[in-house]
Amino acid sequence: MKILFFVISVLSLSAFASIDELFQYPEDRNYTSQDRGMMPYRALSLYKTGTYTLTFDDGPHPIRTPKILDVLKKHETKAIFFVLSSKLNDSTFPIVKRMLDEGHIVASHGVKHDRSGAMTEKAWKDDVKQSFLEIAEFYKRAGHIFDKHYYRFPYGDYGTRAEYHHINALKDVSQELMGENCIHMAFWDIDTADWVAGMTPAEVSGNMIAHHTGGRYVGFKNVNGKFIKNPYTLKNPPIGGVILQHDIHEVNIKATDLFLTYAKENYLSIPRIDEIEEFRITKNCTL
Repeated sequence: MKILFFVISVLSLSAFASIDELFQYPEDRNYTSQDRGMMPYRALSLYKTGTYTLTFDDGPHPIRTPKILDVLKKHETKAIFFVLSSKLNDSTFPIVKRMLDEGHIVASHGVKHDRSGAMTEKAWKDDVKQSFLEIAEFYKRAGHIFDKHYYRFPYGDYGTRAEYHHINALKDVSQELMGENCIHMAFWDIDTADWVAGMTPAEVSGNMIAHHTGGRYVGFKNVNGKFIKNPYTLKNPPIGGVILQHDIHEVNIKATDLFLTYAKENYLSIPRIDEIEEFRITKNCTL
């Protein structure tokens, strides 16, 4: 019966989508102003499974990133780091090499975390291209092959320009660099709110756990242009998903340790992003 259900499911999927559309590569179509938001890009294969993946943005930080790497090594957990390529230099090279040597993925978050909606098409393409080329150089220098390509839009901002769509532009950049639609878009399901002022390690780890169990979640609200804490009760937790953190924030050193301790005690699975169905690498692309 299970085999029959699987066959029917595969046939049903094939009727509506190509194999590429099952993954979070940009689809082979023209994106329009209707393509907005992160809801279409949830990691639904993880929901209700007790499976999470860790992602860290905005680094590398010379002091905090190595401490987070220590925590990940302690718990034998792999993550993906969406780096700002403007921070890649001789002093941070050992950190990036350590990431790669210890089995993490290094990915692009742009050059300087500029908001995509504020950039012309040429400027945005140049930014993304530069970030990938600079990351590729660090992979090569560290003795690793750059064959897993992921991009995260700063602020999750995309599709807001009238004259072009960022996902179409991302496909163009990928074609120019590798001759194929190779770059996964990587959004997130769980915002830990680690970036909100005054967050404690217990609150950040608690926010991750709340997405598993439900309960108190310390969110945020905008008050006169300033984001402040806004606790509420999370009633329908996804019980799985892509977790957003930032390795530039001190709070994540202890928070990550607390969450991974909880994960081990409660038999949660924490695979690397390329092991997740939506983000599996299905194309042979090297930069």
